[in-house]
Amino acid sequence: MIDPRIAIIHKRLSPVKRILVFSSAKGGVGKSVCAAVSALALAVAGFRTGLFDLDFQGASAHILLGAELCFPEEDAGIKPFRIKKNLHFMSFSAFSGEHAVPLRGSEVSSAMIELLAVTVWDKLDFLIVDMPPGIGDEVLDLLRFMERPEFIIISTPSRVAVRVVERLLEMLRSLSVPVIGVIENMVYDHSGALPLPPAGRGVEISTVKSLAERFQVRLLGSVPFSPDLDNAIGNPDALLNSVPGLIIQKIISELP
Repeated sequence: MIDPRIAIIHKRLSPVKRILVFSSAKGGVGKSVCAAVSALALAVAGFRTGLFDLDFQGASAHILLGAELCFPEEDAGIKPFRIKKNLHFMSFSAFSGEHAVPLRGSEVSSAMIELLAVTVWDKLDFLIVDMPPGIGDEVLDLLRFMERPEFIIISTPSRVAVRVVERLLEMLRSLSVPVIGVIENMVYDHSGALPLPPAGRGVEISTVKSLAERFQVRLLGSVPFSPDLDNAIGNPDALLNSVPGLIIQKIISELP
């Protein structure tokens, strides 16, 4: 039997012009920071933007944004929260709070379908989707239910992260899913102590650059590790004006 929610999902997402999916097969690479800052930057630039946190087990976008979540308003569905003038936000944490929600594979799929089906988005220029790490059910379900997703892949320079992210790129290529490019995050200089400047300023980028070249996708930029980033968490303005925030803004402003 065809799940009737699937047709509803297509209707819910029909007002969205572009869907940008921030994804990484590896956890702990700063994917949520890149997604949240990108959404903030687009909203500040005047684009009608949505941020959809689909990481059920590790939702953190609301923490980054300093959003106080409560049960959302209902109006023929669930209305996203408004963080700034042009930024709308939805997260599974609006329903679960800060409590652990242990879900099995089929339950994760059902929860994702439900959240996609009940969330009512206004007309948006961009919908930023913050995915959980991995290449399991969540990614496959998103590809089933979302039309025209464009992926932005996040990786650190760590060889472990690069090898794991490589599997995600292989899967997306095999499914002919558009990949806009790769962001290299949390970059140090060769001494391992100081942050690197952005890509394109004489800095050698090794493993992530090679990964992008091998899969013929763009290296969108290099974001330095910043020990001060933690102080900006919960303050959208401070997040945008942090060193990583400024570089991510530049990257997102230059997307094709």
